[in-house]
Amino acid sequence: MRTTHKGDTPISVVDRVSTVLEAFNGSGPMTLAQVTARTSLPRSSVHRLLEQLTAAGWLARSPEQTYELGVKAYELGQAALNQNRLLRGARPVMHAFAHRTGYTVQLGVVDRGDCVYLAKVNGRLSGPTPTAVGQRVPAHLTALGKATLAHAEPGSTNAALHVADDGSLVRRTAMSLTDPQLFADELAMIRDRGGAFDRGEAFAGIGCVGVSIGPPDHIYGNLAALSICAPLGTLDHRKLLGPVRIAAREIWDRCVQADLAAN
Repeated sequence: MRTTHKGDTPISVVDRVSTVLEAFNGSGPMTLAQVTARTSLPRSSVHRLLEQLTAAGWLARSPEQTYELGVKAYELGQAALNQNRLLRGARPVMHAFAHRTGYTVQLGVVDRGDCVYLAKVNGRLSGPTPTAVGQRVPAHLTALGKATLAHAEPGSTNAALHVADDGSLVRRTAMSLTDPQLFADELAMIRDRGGAFDRGEAFAGIGCVGVSIGPPDHIYGNLAALSICAPLGTLDHRKLLGPVRIAAREIWDRCVQADLAAN
């Protein structure tokens, strides 16, 4: 079923449902007015979708007339995590690495220009870090995102970048890399050294070392990346690149072994 297209307004029912559900990502309970403002959809459409999604269990409505993600959304999210073969291979390696080194370990993918964190294991030396599972951050600012983009198919990288009106890449901190040409040069350096660095580009004062998991031409290859993060003053990027690459390779080996066993 299609609806009228107006500017950037979603043009299908699926688009609109997706827009409403995604509005709750990173948000607490919201009122009808807040969801309307966040989605830029017509208020009448938002109200109808909220009621339908609540009746189906994807959302829950409180007595105060606020909405939040419901049981079905939780069930499907858990099912996705449990069925993800990459996560099954990565979790034991991540826990062992965090326990052995004390560094926080993260697994992420690139989706529509964002790095999306799939898993995170906190390390005692890293202390509190600002990322969370399910969080989205512009991919070009993260070690996870850069490690993936560096090995993306030719011509697809630019389409996966968040670009400001003036043609520069979006900025989040004073250290953010915003020049497209300099970013292209950095991707070339990442390919040469086999890993990506984030020196406070996504979150001020937080550094990361990221490595792509697997070769680009394999089913698991370059679909995700592994990184460690910690305050910049405690992180030796070059020294830690080797251990992160070893951990990423172990995840890769586990995924391949599981795939072979299943066949």
